[in-house]
Amino acid sequence: MSTVSVGLAFGMALAPSTPVLAAATSAHAIGPEGDPEELSAQAVERFQAKDYDGAVSLFQQAYAIDPQPNYLFNIGRVYEEKGDLENAVVYYQKFVGQSGVDLESRQAATERLKVLREALAQLESNKEPEPKDVGPEQPKDDTVEPVPDEQDQPPVVDEEAQQAAKRKKTLRITGYALMGVGGAALVVGGVLGGLASSNVADANADEFVDRTLAFRDKARRQAAGADAMFITGGVLAVTGVALVLATLGGKKSKKAGGDVARRTAWSPVVGPERVGVGLTHRF
Repeated sequence: MSTVSVGLAFGMALAPSTPVLAAATSAHAIGPEGDPEELSAQAVERFQAKDYDGAVSLFQQAYAIDPQPNYLFNIGRVYEEKGDLENAVVYYQKFVGQSGVDLESRQAATERLKVLREALAQLESNKEPEPKDVGPEQPKDDTVEPVPDEQDQPPVVDEEAQQAAKRKKTLRITGYALMGVGGAALVVGGVLGGLASSNVADANADEFVDRTLAFRDKARRQAAGADAMFITGGVLAVTGVALVLATLGGKKSKKAGGDVARRTAWSPVVGPERVGVGLTHRF
């Protein structure tokens, strides 16, 4: 059995309550740096006193003087007892990779590596993810935007429709005015016609020729005035009626290809023998 394996076997024979530390026993020369065996003994004392950092430091000094693989194993064991599993794995791995380590010692270190790696994986999986810095929590805005009421919406102004409505209103007022003036002219014409008829009657009843001629002349003038009033009044009245009726038209109907305006137009008809209203309807 080699020197390394004997030392490791000696370390593993310690009491169960004491951590297993391999004693590195080999022939060496004591240099100015110190005695590696004395440093190793001091490291074991520091380990038993739970001064793990001091034990690691002494084992590292001993390994620097005499690079025995058992010192690496011992450093890994101290880190394992301290709870620093990552460094324990590092030094156990270094021990397994050293030459001159017998199979039994290598297998023991390999088993320690397996246990520690499983423990590290379990610890890593149990770690909670660190919360991301998302800044201060913004207060929730519970304000509910009011739904606009249709009645509160401003009405849509159609300027073209307003202009059309104004024109219709103006035409309607003008039509009523013309109807009024035309009606008055018709009344005057009726009065003049009545006076002309009266003068004709007086002319027929009068016995004097000069008086008869005077009555008939007066009746002709009155009849002419009555005719003028009838014509003028009729034209004005009919025009007024046409304007009023025009403001009541303008309905639209839909046909293939778009909207087509259906309009009804009224126009006065005046002639030598008639006065009336003409109706024009466009489809």
